[in-house]
Amino acid sequence: MTKAFKDEIKNFPHPLFYNTIGSTTAYKLGIRHLGAAPMVGLATLSNTGFLYPKESIYLVDFENETIEAVKERVKLVVLQ
Repeated sequence: MTKAFKDEIKNFPHPLFYNTIGSTTAYKLGIRHLGAAPMVGLATLSNTGFLYPKESIYLVDFENETIEAVKERVKLVVLQ
Protein backbone atom coordinates (compact mmCIF):
# COMPACT_ATOMS: atom_id res chain seq x y z
CA MET A 1 0.00 0.00 0.00
CA THR A 2 1.39 3.37 -0.96
CA LYS A 3 2.12 6.11 1.54
CA ALA A 4 -0.21 8.43 -0.39
CA PHE A 5 -3.14 6.04 0.11
CA LYS A 6 -2.36 5.63 3.82
CA ASP A 7 -2.33 9.43 4.11
CA GLU A 8 -5.68 9.62 2.28
CA ILE A 9 -7.14 7.14 4.79
CA LYS A 10 -5.73 9.02 7.78
CA ASN A 11 -7.10 12.34 6.52
CA PHE A 12 -10.49 11.10 5.26
CA PRO A 13 -13.26 13.22 6.84
CA HIS A 14 -15.79 10.35 7.25
CA PRO A 15 -15.69 6.95 8.97
CA LEU A 16 -14.23 4.25 6.76
CA PHE A 17 -15.28 0.60 6.51
CA TYR A 18 -14.18 -2.57 4.76
CA ASN A 19 -16.22 -5.65 3.82
CA THR A 20 -14.09 -8.80 3.86
CA ILE A 21 -13.72 -11.74 6.25
CA GLY A 22 -11.03 -9.85 8.19
CA SER A 23 -8.12 -7.50 7.67
CA THR A 24 -5.15 -6.79 9.91
CA THR A 25 -4.33 -3.81 7.68
CA ALA A 26 -7.74 -2.29 8.36
CA TYR A 27 -7.34 -2.87 12.10
CA LYS A 28 -3.95 -1.13 12.12
CA LEU A 29 -5.41 1.86 10.24
CA GLY A 30 -8.52 2.13 12.42
CA ILE A 31 -10.94 1.09 9.66
CA ARG A 32 -13.98 -0.79 10.94
CA HIS A 33 -15.66 -3.79 9.41
CA LEU A 34 -18.89 -2.88 7.61
CA GLY A 35 -20.79 -4.86 10.25
CA ALA A 36 -20.11 -1.97 12.66
CA ALA A 37 -22.06 0.55 10.54
CA PRO A 38 -25.44 -0.18 12.20
CA MET A 39 -23.89 0.30 15.66
CA VAL A 40 -22.83 3.84 14.75
CA GLY A 41 -26.21 4.65 13.18
CA LEU A 42 -25.12 4.68 9.54
CA ALA A 43 -27.11 1.66 8.34
CA THR A 44 -29.64 -1.02 9.15
CA LEU A 45 -28.99 -4.74 8.87
CA SER A 46 -31.62 -7.10 7.49
CA ASN A 47 -32.00 -10.70 8.60
CA THR A 48 -31.01 -11.72 5.05
CA GLY A 49 -27.47 -10.39 5.50
CA PHE A 50 -27.88 -7.15 3.60
CA LEU A 51 -26.86 -3.79 4.97
CA TYR A 52 -28.96 -0.76 3.99
CA PRO A 53 -27.11 2.56 4.32
CA LYS A 54 -29.00 5.52 5.78
CA GLU A 55 -26.46 7.81 4.12
CA SER A 56 -23.27 7.28 2.14
CA ILE A 57 -20.94 4.70 3.64
CA TYR A 58 -17.33 4.80 2.54
CA LEU A 59 -15.74 1.45 1.71
CA VAL A 60 -12.00 0.99 1.38
CA ASP A 61 -10.63 -1.30 -1.32
CA PHE A 62 -7.07 -2.05 -0.23
CA GLU A 63 -6.11 -3.90 -3.43
CA ASN A 64 -7.10 -1.06 -5.75
CA GLU A 65 -6.32 1.69 -3.21
CA THR A 66 -9.69 3.35 -3.60
CA ILE A 67 -12.43 4.64 -1.34
CA GLU A 68 -15.95 4.20 -2.70
CA ALA A 69 -19.15 5.84 -1.48
CA VAL A 70 -21.94 3.26 -1.23
CA LYS A 71 -25.60 4.30 -1.05
CA GLU A 72 -27.31 1.07 -2.16
CA ARG A 73 -27.71 -2.16 -0.20
CA VAL A 74 -24.56 -4.21 0.38
CA LYS A 75 -24.24 -7.94 1.03
CA LEU A 76 -22.35 -8.11 4.30
CA VAL A 77 -19.33 -10.43 4.43
CA VAL A 78 -19.19 -12.01 7.89
CA LEU A 79 -15.95 -11.71 9.88
CA GLN A 80 -14.11 -14.93 10.64
